[in-house]
Amino acid sequence: MRTKVSASPSLLVAGLLAAGLVLTGCSGGGNEAEESPSAASPTPSAITTATASPSAGTSSSATAEPETSAPSPVEGTGPCTADKLSATVEDTPGGGAAGSVYRDLVLTNTSPESCTTFGYPGVSYLGQSGTQVGAPATRSVGTAAVAVTLEPGQSAVASLRETRPENYGEDCRMVPVSGLRIFPPDDTAYVNFARAGYGCSSEEVELLEVGPLAGPR
Repeated sequence: MRTKVSASPSLLVAGLLAAGLVLTGCSGGGNEAEESPSAASPTPSAITTATASPSAGTSSSATAEPETSAPSPVEGTGPCTADKLSATVEDTPGGGAAGSVYRDLVLTNTSPESCTTFGYPGVSYLGQSGTQVGAPATRSVGTAAVAVTLEPGQSAVASLRETRPENYGEDCRMVPVSGLRIFPPDDTAYVNFARAGYGCSSEEVELLEVGPLAGPR
């Protein structure tokens, strides 16, 4: 004879509750394993914060200043070019020395405007045909050049030493000269000064020495 066993209502309810908890736990574990899209990508505000701004780490003192050229000695005046000048050579009291003579080379502003000059003029002898003869003047040392501004009619003066050509004998190859050719500083044009005399045609003999322009007077 078989005995029928029937489950009590309380046992059935407990079993159903236990099965529900198991299913719930499995479902929750699967959700935690998936990566959330919002957590994987940074927000726009996070990107901005991580990027340094253009001015970060830079100060005005770190910016290189543009190079500037040196200002002209006197602003507002043009250079004293040959077309603005006349030239003379003047004897100086006591200018004679053993074998040479010291004179003043005078450049005068003949233009209606002021001009500025700075440095050494170029000086050469002129032959009878009007071409340069011999070696050009060397520059004397020991006197610093200064900027000279000449108003109309004013002059700048440079010391000019002339060695006698007879001092060099046959090495000089002495020839008659008609005067001097004078180049203002930084100018390729020239002013001629007529004065008869003698010079050396040899370019190995340096008869002339000139100093920097000074003044005005």
